[in-house]
Amino acid sequence: MERKDFEELYKMYAPVLYRTAFRMVKNDADALDIVQEAFIRIYNNFDKFKRRSSIQTWMYRIVMNLCYDYFRRKKKVTFVSEDEIFKDGEEQGQFTKNNLNDFENLEDKRKQNLQKALEHLTLRQRTVFNFRIYEELSYEEIASIMKIKVGTAKATFFQAVEKIKQIMKEMEKNEM
Repeated sequence: MERKDFEELYKMYAPVLYRTAFRMVKNDADALDIVQEAFIRIYNNFDKFKRRSSIQTWMYRIVMNLCYDYFRRKKKVTFVSEDEIFKDGEEQGQFTKNNLNDFENLEDKRKQNLQKALEHLTLRQRTVFNFRIYEELSYEEIASIMKIKVGTAKATFFQAVEKIKQIMKEMEKNEM
């Protein structure tokens, strides 16, 4: 691969791959490290790319594998209990008393709750959800990246959405 071609590939895909890595590991420095390692692997292994899928799918797969490696190394797949989210009801009480009339704060809180709900998903559910919602990939693309069947991608997405709905409904109920 020519240096100029690689630089163009980097400029085009680094932001997208960073967003994907960041949504998975929730840490800027680690996401940057993952993307950097991904591009080193892409550069070193470009001649091995078989073109059975798109270049973007291949690069997503590399990033996801590095994210999975990150979780195995760090043993960082954790699930947060509601008690940890709303310690002693302080944050919950302050929110309901002071900000219910402020629509922007309510929307911000819902976004925060969504992020907290995502932490309750399994790694597979979170991956499928992020690819489908944030990267707007088709189920076929997700299945190709994750090396799963299209039906499995659809079912996993459905399970993730149902779990998020349940968790967010519980969070909102506790906020009242």
